[in-house]
Amino acid sequence: MKDKLTFSASLLLTLFSALASTAGASTTWYVNGANGSDHNNCLSAATACQTIGNAISKAVSTDSIRIAPAVYSENLAINISLKLIGSNARTTIIDGAKSRRVISILSTSAAVTLSNLTIRNGIAIAGGGIYNSGNLTLLNSAITGNYALSGSSATGGGIYNNGTLTVRNSTFSGNTTTASVVNGVAYGGAIYSTGPLVINNSTVSENSVGGRFADGGGIYTAGGARVSNTTIAGNSGNSGSGIYKGGGTVTIQNSIVAGSSPGRNCFGTMTSNGYNLSSDLTCIFHNSGDRNNTNPRLGTLGNYGGQTNTMQLLTGSPAIDTGNPSGCKDSQGKLLKTDQRGMPRPDKEDTVGCDMGAFERQSD
Repeated sequence: MKDKLTFSASLLLTLFSALASTAGASTTWYVNGANGSDHNNCLSAATACQTIGNAISKAVSTDSIRIAPAVYSENLAINISLKLIGSNARTTIIDGAKSRRVISILSTSAAVTLSNLTIRNGIAIAGGGIYNSGNLTLLNSAITGNYALSGSSATGGGIYNNGTLTVRNSTFSGNTTTASVVNGVAYGGAIYSTGPLVINNSTVSENSVGGRFADGGGIYTAGGARVSNTTIAGNSGNSGSGIYKGGGTVTIQNSIVAGSSPGRNCFGTMTSNGYNLSSDLTCIFHNSGDRNNTNPRLGTLGNYGGQTNTMQLLTGSPAIDTGNPSGCKDSQGKLLKTDQRGMPRPDKEDTVGCDMGAFERQSD
């Protein structure tokens, strides 16, 4: 009898372990816009869905969706924890077709990761590219050519963040927020954020806001932000054309804010953790290695390698080798080994320090 009871207990333990393992497992779904079909089961690359939306409809929380290179003209709603993984931001594109917002994340409990993707041509009153109320992580991606448009009040051409937003190795470019009436309010050409915002190793360039009250051509943050090893340049708006602090604490380190017009680079008090460069006097950086009213000598936004466009440091740039001599670190103090493109950081020939901003110039 004792042996039977021992065997039964062992069998039950094995069964419960198997059930627990199954319950915790997640599924990977596959999408191929060129060769897939929404009549497939989407469980392998050979039986891929054709649309991302169909894969999302099959997924449950914590699943992943792998997306093959193609242009996907879709408008997506994501309300569960999910990972959307493209093949490469230059070849895996979700296009809103200038009809609606590209991606909506409305659930506050959703933890969503978007990686290796381009999000473009979305349009909405708030968050033309993405509206986020959950916990969104954006990796190796481009948010470009999106619009927030309204008669009276428009916010967040690229992203409207009402939750938590973490950005790494990504580029925001060509996003626009416009309010057309006489007293129109337009905030955040690239990003409008009311929640926590973290940006590492990224580029925010050539974004704009338009209207009588048009602030934060690059970034408008009302919930605070931590910006590290990032280049914010060539954005336009009335006030704080690079970054506008509407609330919270904005901490910046090892970054470049430059070439903003006509409202200049910063509005509000910026907290410097050192080794920042501003092309004017509005950011008031006053910590170790900071430089104000200094031309960073940036090249144009373009493809210099990697999945996303960056702004190269031209020969003689004061940002070269003048970053933190202890190394470029993210907002949590973790040492970064590569720049936005994935190139070595610091350059293997450097003996002084890494470069400021998102681009690490490599030795010729």
